[in-house]
Amino acid sequence: MRMRALGRWLGGILVAVGLWAGLGLSVAIGGEPKVLTTYGMPEEGPWAEIFQTFCKEHDCKHVDTDMTSAQAITKFLAERNRPVAASTEVGILFGPLAARQGAALAYKNAGWDKIPDWAKDSQGNWFAVYAGVPTFLVNKAVVKAVPQSWQDLLKPEYKNAIAFKDPRESGTAVAMLLAATVANGGGPGNLTPGITYFKKLFQAGNVKAISPSTSNIQKGEVPITIRYDHENLLTKERFKKELDLEIGMPSDGSLYTPSVIVLNRFVPDPALARAFADFLVSDRGQLTLARSLTRPIRSIAGNLEVPADIRARWLPEDLYRSRVRTLHNWEGFSVDEIRERWTNEVLAR
Repeated sequence: MRMRALGRWLGGILVAVGLWAGLGLSVAIGGEPKVLTTYGMPEEGPWAEIFQTFCKEHDCKHVDTDMTSAQAITKFLAERNRPVAASTEVGILFGPLAARQGAALAYKNAGWDKIPDWAKDSQGNWFAVYAGVPTFLVNKAVVKAVPQSWQDLLKPEYKNAIAFKDPRESGTAVAMLLAATVANGGGPGNLTPGITYFKKLFQAGNVKAISPSTSNIQKGEVPITIRYDHENLLTKERFKKELDLEIGMPSDGSLYTPSVIVLNRFVPDPALARAFADFLVSDRGQLTLARSLTRPIRSIAGNLEVPADIRARWLPEDLYRSRVRTLHNWEGFSVDEIRERWTNEVLAR
């Protein structure tokens, strides 16, 4: 009788566990914390404090595999039968791509109404948490004259001096291409001015065949880097005692390019993923991002007050007012078009 009773008790426990798992809820066995797995969101830059704070509150452990926007979306789909990750951070054009490919979990988070329409998907498939602005990071020990505009970069004095990532894979590099496109008179549905510009930059021999990294910037191997404003600010702060770095906001214009979150449609723990999305757009989450020198999306929208000590570490506000544009339509740009034209026009010899 005791054995049968014990069997019924164990069976009840297993049924309960199965029901919880079927509802997408986490079950901690033996006190083990839940795991929040992400792709392309390493604990550096804007994400270090975010994951530390969130996982402390939600009793979870964060694990990340660093990868590009394109790789993360591909990974979501490839693992659909045995899903691993909860979310990824991608460039603005990769959010719609994830939605079209059926990789995104639609969810309108708790701060949805505070995110501007141009920075979120109407169906909830992706949403911005901050917006980066492409800028120039210049090593003044290597570069004599600091470039002030996109057109300046075409000058022969910058031969083999400019490094950036590949827009066929990197959301940051896509932002760079879009900013240069708009600065040269293009826009949604008209990528040609940006493609033509970068073709000229390669033909001038000004592009250095290296992908920028913290290491090669520190070593002085990359005289000029084109990256987001917050990335360049963090690098400048980190090496302020050993490198003479200057950040340039192009006078012919740059662009607010949202960095967006896509939740995995096949996420193993939907409840934890949704809680993470809620946290990211809360006051606390947005101010945590601000401390990492990003410009939180709600700050840009005007419904988040950022303390003066944080704003003092940002680039001057007048540069953003006078030089940075906001696009309200991203549908005219296509990841597929960028990949094809970058290969066949920019890199073609």
